[in-house]
Amino acid sequence: MSSPHHRSTRAGFTLIEVVVVLAVILILVGVASPMSKLFIDQGRREDVASDLAHISEALQDFYFDNGAMPASLTATGFYAVYLTPGVDDAVVSDSWGGNVEYIYTLATNPDVATVRSRGVNGADDGGAADDIELTVPGSVPGGRRTRDRMRVIIEALADFLEAGGTLTGTWSTDRAAIGLGASYANDGFGTPFLLDAFTLVLSSAGPDRTAGNADDLTS
Repeated sequence: MSSPHHRSTRAGFTLIEVVVVLAVILILVGVASPMSKLFIDQGRREDVASDLAHISEALQDFYFDNGAMPASLTATGFYAVYLTPGVDDAVVSDSWGGNVEYIYTLATNPDVATVRSRGVNGADDGGAADDIELTVPGSVPGGRRTRDRMRVIIEALADFLEAGGTLTGTWSTDRAAIGLGASYANDGFGTPFLLDAFTLVLSSAGPDRTAGNADDLTS
């Protein structure tokens, strides 16, 4: 009696099958890598946009109260007072460029703060190429502070004159005479107000801190 014939089953993959699988894997990796970088870059852009929005608001608030920009983003009296640090000081760390601080520069008279991220290439291109840049002019918060102080001064001046008071033309003397403290000595740009004793025109030298120019504020 003959024994039954058993057909052997093949185990493993042929060389061609292995090559095909490797080719598919390489194609998938080639597609996934650029997409992964796009997602990472988009996340960094969103982080930078959020940081710059917070920094802008903090700079304007600081200027409103002080009539000047902070010397740096981590300056005492600004950082952790007006600007909330965030986890690991993330709010001042550029997502590009190795998580070093954002580039911060100042121009004066008029005051303008510039905050810049290095962008995707991680290099400071001076605001060109892929840099992401924010400019915060002091003229806006400084102008608001100046107008607020002017309104108070005009009301106090009107009461003073109505009561028979007289002016000398020297602002420090007249300010004290009408009953206003040192906080009303200067405008929102840190420059003393000017009050003409004859015309009763109250003026601020404006953002450039030079009286007689087009940016003067009067009341």
